[in-house]
Amino acid sequence: MNKKEAKKFEKLLLAERDRLVSGIQRLEEETLYQPASDQTADISSYAEVGTDNFERETALSIASGESVWLRDVSEALNRIKEGSYGDCAGCAKEIPRKRLEVFPSAKYCVECQSKLEKTGRL
Repeated sequence: MNKKEAKKFEKLLLAERDRLVSGIQRLEEETLYQPASDQTADISSYAEVGTDNFERETALSIASGESVWLRDVSEALNRIKEGSYGDCAGCAKEIPRKRLEVFPSAKYCVECQSKLEKTGRL
């Protein structure tokens, strides 16, 4: 991959990193740091507490998934700096540009990714 292409993908990854960081921060501010509902002893309050807990669990799940994605983006940025970006971590072949355009943090070519998903190993 030439420097011009690497710079293009670096811009895409930096934009994705910024989007993920702001999304995680927003989730934390809007959901995780909101005080829990007042827990009085009537039936309606139990339903409200259950709803609050469900919303917090959902937000945590989303934040966890986005944290994993953020890690993948950071790893891709490191591969650009090392000069190995665009090479499959499984077979060392070049990852097609179309795949990288759709999924810039891709670590594996389609074949290796498929094998990894099916068998759990390369």
